[in-house]
Amino acid sequence: MTDTQSVWLENISPLDGRYRAKVKELGEYFSEGALILARIKVETVYVIKLVEFLNIGSELKLLKVRNLKTWTKNLTNKDLVRVKEIEAEINHDVKAVEYFIRENLGRFKLEKLSPWIHWGLTSEDVNNLAYGLLLTRFKDEQLLILEKQLLDKLLALAEKYQAVVMPARTHGQLAVPTTVGKELAVAAERADFWLKKLQAVRLGGKLNGAVGNFNAQVKLYPGKDWQKFSQEVVESLGLEAVIATTQIEPGDRLVYFLDLTKGLNNVWLNLSQDAWLYIALDYWQQKAVVKEVGSSTMPQKVNPIDFENAEGNLEVANCLLTMMAEKLAISRLQRDLSDSTIKRNLGVAFGHTILAIKSLLKGLDKVVPNKEKLKQELVDHPEMLAEAEQLRMKIKGDDQAYEKVKKMTRGKIKGYELELLKVRNLKVEKYIGLAVEITEQTIRRLR
Repeated sequence: MTDTQSVWLENISPLDGRYRAKVKELGEYFSEGALILARIKVETVYVIKLVEFLNIGSELKLLKVRNLKTWTKNLTNKDLVRVKEIEAEINHDVKAVEYFIRENLGRFKLEKLSPWIHWGLTSEDVNNLAYGLLLTRFKDEQLLILEKQLLDKLLALAEKYQAVVMPARTHGQLAVPTTVGKELAVAAERADFWLKKLQAVRLGGKLNGAVGNFNAQVKLYPGKDWQKFSQEVVESLGLEAVIATTQIEPGDRLVYFLDLTKGLNNVWLNLSQDAWLYIALDYWQQKAVVKEVGSSTMPQKVNPIDFENAEGNLEVANCLLTMMAEKLAISRLQRDLSDSTIKRNLGVAFGHTILAIKSLLKGLDKVVPNKEKLKQELVDHPEMLAEAEQLRMKIKGDDQAYEKVKKMTRGKIKGYELELLKVRNLKVEKYIGLAVEITEQTIRRLR
């Protein structure tokens, strides 16, 4: 056993232990090291722009100051450990970043820049921008890519099985026929609704001092346009500038992002549960993987573990996303610190989301419609034509049509075949309405 494997065995969170191999890339966005690096980037981007904005001293050559930007891209774990050492001494995570940057100014002969590091900032100026940077990168580089892969998978399966007829079930009971492809297209349509909103969402950022008024900045440099400066810095980081704030960025855009993710997760949760039920009904079959074990005691079983894993992880993710969305929308007076520890768990919520998406992708790769079972189910249940029969009778003027067909079919297993098959030129497997057309239209529209 390697030292790394030993550490995994000791981890409390399954994301860092059991499932680490499946979500390890998320460390680039949600780890302590990632947060430190993002804070350092915010501090250096800010001071570079501040020097230019205030035209601070000729001895601080802008080109030389800009070397800090290159430096931040080459930091190592040793540097991050040093930040944590400083934090342990002073008991403040953001101040530790400030002190760390100051320690390294000498290598660029920028000692005179030291007083300007973190000048006019409050910790939340740094923190909200750091989280905005990390979440934006995560959304673009991980979340949207995987969500799109899952949507594409659904569309491919919908196209492949658009004409495979299956009984639809309402309230769990046999209803009328539909097609496998059309039901997958429904999930794709729903997912696309949320995915488009996720793609468009832009996180906010604030950079306006202690309680959001630029108090010190205006007092000391009254002739400067601090609002414009703030907006330019925030937007240079790819975020939407929020000017009217307290000490913290209000969080409404972040809350919206969390709610959108939860909304899309609910589509996948519904799909996971439906897939489980289709497998239980033997409407879908799973491809058996030779070396895998379904049950520790029942050798014949092929359990729907990928869909169960997706379901469980989506439920964990949504519990956290719901709680965070409610919590982060509220802050007492101009600022309380209770949001800080909540935000450190953003990676947990998104980690379980990513894990679920990967499980769903894997599960969908292993299922195929059980065409023989579906065909037999249709043949065995001509009562699924009862809707058409009672409507045909009504056209003929029979206002008791519903009641007659109900008496013939409701709760019965046999004895109605000949009566129902009077429906002109209609077979159960052909009674699918516009299912194929709707599927084709949906696929074209979403692609």
